[in-house]
Amino acid sequence: MGITVNNTTPDTARITLVGEMMDGSFHAKVMGETDVPYTKYWDNELEHRIIYLHPDPEQLKSIVSALNEHRLSLDDLQEFGSSDGGASELPI
Repeated sequence: MGITVNNTTPDTARITLVGEMMDGSFHAKVMGETDVPYTKYWDNELEHRIIYLHPDPEQLKSIVSALNEHRLSLDDLQEFGSSDGGASELPI
């Protein structure tokens, strides 16, 4: 079972910024591709990655829960998404 999440489209260029915190937890925010910071976005951030997915608020909540519960890794999440539209089936 999984969830189907829209990928980024060239006309909207909305991405999901996912950050791993120093305590091992994860945060995420949907934003414009041009709004992604070159520096840390969250104060206690270890790293952040751009994922070319455009989830709705409930889907974003499910993604973050799966990351925090170790049902999905950040490396695996980064394998999903596209900047050319369509959708991705996430295994969560």
